Amino acid sequence: MILTDDNFVSIVNAVSVGRTVFDNIKKAIAYLFSGNLGAIIAILFALIFDWINPFTAIQLLFINLANDSLPAIALGMEKAEPNVMSRKPRELNEGIFSGGLMQAIITRGVLIGAAVIVSLYLGLQHSDEMGVAMAFTTLILSRTLQTFAARSNTQTSIEAGFFSNKYVIGAVLVCFAFYGVAVLPGIRQIFSIPDTFGMSDWLTATGLAVGAVVLMELTKLIRRAFGAKTAESAQA
Repeated sequence: MILTDDNFVSIVNAVSVGRTVFDNIKKAIAYLFSGNLGAIIAILFALIFDWINPFTAIQLLFINLANDSLPAIALGMEKAEPNVMSRKPRELNEGIFSGGLMQAIITRGVLIGAAVIVSLYLGLQHSDEMGVAMAFTTLILSRTLQTFAARSNTQTSIEAGFFSNKYVIGAVLVCFAFYGVAVLPGIRQIFSIPDTFGMSDWLTATGLAVGAVVLMELTKLIRRAFGAKTAESAQA
């Protein structure tokens, strides 16, 4: 830390900025790991139960290039958490996945994976091509919408101020635009999306993706309520 003056406020502000930067790095890492974990869970599930591979190589490459970069960068612009200065100093040997980060990654990854598996199953009732298209759509939408849940491990996106981070809104809209390009006639065949994939299928995939993100937010409320009860019991 380099001080530019002898004002104690400068130290406080520097600590606040440092903690916020560290928090935002962890948020970006959690976002990336959760999305990839969801894809891995879906692939392993399909492999174990002898289903078709839910994604093509081009689909996964497209998601990693178009869906991972901007949201992770946008999360780096997140404002400070309300309790950023009320926490105890972290240990020097504290890992990056401490403080409930690993739990958040696993929870969000499992929810994304479950949504993709259900979507794949529904699509397979029609054809293998439809199953792949449904899985791809659900994965890219759930990973995109997960950006809102990744803004905080304790606050919901509404509590954090849904529109308070304009970079997140912009990143999500750009990701949606990328997906829109992928389903255009003449391009959708490249991403293994059949012509029979229509609005009803898109709405089903969207509903599953939204449901997964809603559950991510609900787990925060449940965890917070459970933590409050545990604290009350300890004081008693």
